[in-house]
Amino acid sequence: YSIASSATREQTEEIGRILELVHAGYTGFFRDLLPSSTDSAPVRRQVMLYRNREEFRRCNRSYRWAEAFYGGGCCHAYYSDRTANPYHWMTHEAVHQLNTEVAHVAPAKWLEEGIAEYFSTSRIVEGRINLGSPDPDTYPVWWLDILATAKNLEADKTNGSVIPLRIIVSCRGGPDIDTHFNLYYLHWWTLTHFLIMHENGKYRSGMLSLWKHGGVLTAFEEKIGPIDRIETEWYAHVLELKRSLGE
Repeated sequence: YSIASSATREQTEEIGRILELVHAGYTGFFRDLLPSSTDSAPVRRQVMLYRNREEFRRCNRSYRWAEAFYGGGCCHAYYSDRTANPYHWMTHEAVHQLNTEVAHVAPAKWLEEGIAEYFSTSRIVEGRINLGSPDPDTYPVWWLDILATAKNLEADKTNGSVIPLRIIVSCRGGPDIDTHFNLYYLHWWTLTHFLIMHENGKYRSGMLSLWKHGGVLTAFEEKIGPIDRIETEWYAHVLELKRSLGE
């Protein structure tokens, strides 16, 4: 990575170490699907790190709603010394960068965002990224209480705390994303987490195939299973996540 930074040297070095861990975790996770030239490519991934949120938003007025973004071949984020996890926003955007620049994939939005969240919500433990172990101090994990509030699938569809998976995967219909932003991200994250982690990776190979080839609904049902059956299994996974994280 090549990092242009207005944060402190120590903060910049910390972000650099985290980005290298994410890169190693990503290339390891997707190793069988990446182009063969990936390991020898000398290209440095470009990163811009701002000293705080105020500077980030002042310099990126068209992204005032965001905490970080990837665009123009560069990840932009700020260092937050006011939070327990100062790097999860950057981690999320780094995965978008790797999808584009290393893997050269552009899956459906639910899977593109879900994969980014799978990495950015994972704990960093003893110098490695512990994939699939959610850190409660990351987005959208800290919003988990708004998902599946009644703890009954049909009741939660009625009260609006669960969006049917057919809508999530097809990216058609459903509530307005601008007013249910966090709820959509929770669905994208939990569905991807489920497809990777459920029953020791029962659906992982199907998810990897989806990631490489698009993630549309027809492919989902072909490679994973009927959406209505998967919805029931995913919902149980959501309830277990909520229980394990104390929600």
